[in-house]
Amino acid sequence: MRNLIPILAIFGCATSYAQQQATPLDIIEARYQQCLAKSSNMYNCAAVYYRELDSTLSATMQQLYAHLDATRTSKLQSEQFTWEEKKDAYFKKIDERVEKLHKSTMQGLDDDMISTDNKAAFLKERLSELYREYEI
Repeated sequence: MRNLIPILAIFGCATSYAQQQATPLDIIEARYQQCLAKSSNMYNCAAVYYRELDSTLSATMQQLYAHLDATRTSKLQSEQFTWEEKKDAYFKKIDERVEKLHKSTMQGLDDDMISTDNKAAFLKERLSELYREYEI
């Protein structure tokens, strides 16, 4: 019993430290996985996940624009414009694929869930790039 208390104290400190190091992406991802684990209303899980990532991306961009010097802001604007074009093309491709699937399957919400999840993954990758490149 005496050995158990120090082990629990160490585990509690490690858990607390890990929670402090969690990025917004980690938190959003954890909530998404918890929602999916319930195995119900999965499209709603994906939709919330997408909205949270989109909101975080917008907030991150605003934060970066407010704190970067003019040269880095110009570079970021150029990168973001290129990324937005890629995003639009990718999302259009996904939407076209889902539209074709809707005509041949009865799993409309499943297709929408997968589509939304893929779109969210695209946003998540951009956020990860921004976090790495700009050390957020």
